[in-house]
Amino acid sequence: MSFEFTARQNKFGALLGFGFFLVYIASMYAGGSIGVLSFQVVFIAENAMHLPLSSADENVVYEVIHRISGMAFGGMILLLLITLSVRKIPQNVSLPELGFVRSSWINYVAAFLIGLSLSLFFMLVLRRLFPFDGERLTEDLSGINEAAEVFRYMAAFCFVVLAPLNEEILFRGVLSTSFTNSFGKFAAGIVVTLLFASVHPSAFADGYWVHIAALLSYSIILYVLRIWSGSLYPCIAMHAGINSALIFPVQIFTG
Repeated sequence: MSFEFTARQNKFGALLGFGFFLVYIASMYAGGSIGVLSFQVVFIAENAMHLPLSSADENVVYEVIHRISGMAFGGMILLLLITLSVRKIPQNVSLPELGFVRSSWINYVAAFLIGLSLSLFFMLVLRRLFPFDGERLTEDLSGINEAAEVFRYMAAFCFVVLAPLNEEILFRGVLSTSFTNSFGKFAAGIVVTLLFASVHPSAFADGYWVHIAALLSYSIILYVLRIWSGSLYPCIAMHAGINSALIFPVQIFTG
């Protein structure tokens, strides 16, 4: 069996797309580790920040630093790979093919609101109807004190801006295009959904079916939206709506 990107496999080979995925994951974890280490050296070791952080706050701070630095670095590497691919092999890779196609602002607003509504339905309605025994329900954000407020804003930026940009460019852009060209839309949807789930292990950690169903449903709906619209931008807007519901109202009601 040949691993050449033949005409039958079409323009953007699945192997190349999967390579993008592996490089992004590696660069994201590397960037996160570098970010946390830098934070420790500059702000903790030199005592430059005099924040009365509890142990719970400290865990949140390190998690936020790891995520935001990892996504920032991973996103830059991903965009660099796409830019190099477009310039070096323009006959095989193009920005419009990857979904960088403008759409109507009405589509962006509608996609955001649909994503927000879906997330609220899963996380507030279904969680209330089918509660999980191990779930902790509180009415505030007592796990993070006022000294760590800046990190809550950073977390919001990470989940509402960076995550939708990075993940949609990778999953509904690079991977959806490459796997659809190679295997067809149905098989590509399955593979992209499984890969998307693999980078969100927290949804499977407690075995709660609502979290698992929500994650898989989001991925499938975003893939269908990408195929239907032909553009990444409505997908980014919907993803931002989904994460907005997760980072704001769900935290308020569920801690």
